[in-house]
Amino acid sequence: MRAVGSLLAVASLAVAAPALSQSIASKTINVDVAIVGAGASGAYAAIRLKEDFGKTIAVIEKSEALGGHVSTYDDPATGLPFDFAVQSFNNYGPAAAFMQRLGISTIPAPRVALTQRFVDFKTGSVVPYVPSSAADRTAALQKFLQVTEPFENFLLPGYWNFPAPANIPADLLLPFGDFVAKYNLSAAANQVFEVTGMGVGDFKNRLTMYVLSSFGPPMIRTFLGNGTIMVPASRRNEEVYEKIQARLSSSLLLGSTVVQSTRGNSGHVLWVKKGSQYTLVKAAKLLIAVEPTTANMEPFDLDTKEKNVFNKLSYQRVHAAIVTHQALPVDTSLVHIPTAGAPANYMVLPTPNHNARFDYMGYNSTNWRALMVGDKNFDRCAAEALLNANFKAMRQQGTLPAGGPAHLTVKAWADHGAMHMHASASDIRAGFIQKQYELEGYRKTWWTGGAFSHQFQAILWAFDDTLLPKILA
Repeated sequence: MRAVGSLLAVASLAVAAPALSQSIASKTINVDVAIVGAGASGAYAAIRLKEDFGKTIAVIEKSEALGGHVSTYDDPATGLPFDFAVQSFNNYGPAAAFMQRLGISTIPAPRVALTQRFVDFKTGSVVPYVPSSAADRTAALQKFLQVTEPFENFLLPGYWNFPAPANIPADLLLPFGDFVAKYNLSAAANQVFEVTGMGVGDFKNRLTMYVLSSFGPPMIRTFLGNGTIMVPASRRNEEVYEKIQARLSSSLLLGSTVVQSTRGNSGHVLWVKKGSQYTLVKAAKLLIAVEPTTANMEPFDLDTKEKNVFNKLSYQRVHAAIVTHQALPVDTSLVHIPTAGAPANYMVLPTPNHNARFDYMGYNSTNWRALMVGDKNFDRCAAEALLNANFKAMRQQGTLPAGGPAHLTVKAWADHGAMHMHASASDIRAGFIQKQYELEGYRKTWWTGGAFSHQFQAILWAFDDTLLPKILA
């Protein structure tokens, strides 16, 4: 996987597009804070800035709906909703109170009981894999919690308290495979991977601190019965963002993108385009709530200090989908395990580019969920081709029956784009985290989202709660 930095370097050599004049705008908006991106971080920050602090805001979102990684498929065949991206909300920090504020009743996250079948998706063959016992997994999770709780304050809800380079605990910068071996945690490794760890990419070689951003102490406690995960009683996770969208309607610029900006300590000017129309947004302060990839940052006139931070970040690209086919087994989860994982090599796990599973979604539906992780070039075309290649291989090996169409039917798709941005151990030892957080407030710009916190809804909301007082200071 190439680092983002190489792309930024190439981009800096490109011929700049002609600057836009303010006169092209059909409308000008003056606000206290402009927010770019309305996923979990941007939407929550917008509510709080507008309703709790009385600030004028403009929220610029490229989609026509808020919510980012939250996707609900309202199935016309069953009349039921199916959440196929974000599955639930961890009851962490402000989550429960925020749901109540939005007028949303919650229930414990439902689970469909499935029989697991382990298959090497590349070959299509069944793998005689023997999962760890419940007792062994529980013991490993308890040990996992014991050895990671001392790091919780360094990592959650962001890296505000991350140790100076000389004081970073060595465990945080271990490749996760080495960390698992050091503490004999392999019995829990597959559960960690299946639940959230798959999104971090090369799970075994990713730094432990970044795996903990996906499966840290709050999640461990949940699986040990000491925490809860919840969903709206409607079982439509999109309801959260529909409620937010209704409350922010007058402040939203949906289906819109920033195409040019001037940023400085005296304020910001953003050229926002929707179709052929331009709106000029003038803001005293700027909150960027999208991942700082090359493409996303192109309109924001990054200076050398900012580029030197974002150049260090790499990332995965993640997709979720609902697919259907008569050959897919009902009440079953087809789990991707490489052949070398049998019978009990628990750290032999798929690496990008891969599909992690086909999970039947239950309720007498014809819906299966797939979750795909790849490198930065892993677009929908590549991900869909991979799904069909996996499906074809299983049919050729007799793992799935023949008959019916040659390809899967896609009912719904969510491209999550860049996720789980991370730096190298050497860069972190050189002070990367401290340099990253020095950007908060620099040039009257603040940053939120997964690259500055973690890729989970409730933790992002908690991170915003720590960030907003700094924006308003």
